[in-house]
Amino acid sequence: MACVPAARTAVRYPRPTRRRPFLIVVVAVVAAIGLGWLVWAAYEHADPAVSGDIRVFSIPSAQKVTFTLTVQRRDPSVPVSCAVIAQASDFETVGQRTISLPGATTQLVDLPEEMKTIRQATSVSVSQCWTTG
Repeated sequence: MACVPAARTAVRYPRPTRRRPFLIVVVAVVAAIGLGWLVWAAYEHADPAVSGDIRVFSIPSAQKVTFTLTVQRRDPSVPVSCAVIAQASDFETVGQRTISLPGATTQLVDLPEEMKTIRQATSVSVSQCWTTG
């Protein structure tokens, strides 16, 4: 009679399966792939091929802004383009211009420019820069 309760207990509470080590390995592999992607993405975006910034801008009239666009590129021989926008006090875009720069001999280029606006602008900024070559 002593075997019957032990047999019932074994049927009711089976021995645990050994899936835990497999699950740990799968989670570790997925985590390693994710960490590898994170390191790669951080390295790729830490030093973009081209970056642009507005160093100085002025608003001489309600329909015109002047600014100095500073462009820095890894390879100075590659032509680039930058989209520059002017915004009003309500953040509406009141002027937009794409500026193309040919290849140069220096990595850092300052380019004085002007842009017409449809009404009074309060700020000028670079929307994006990209390589065209």
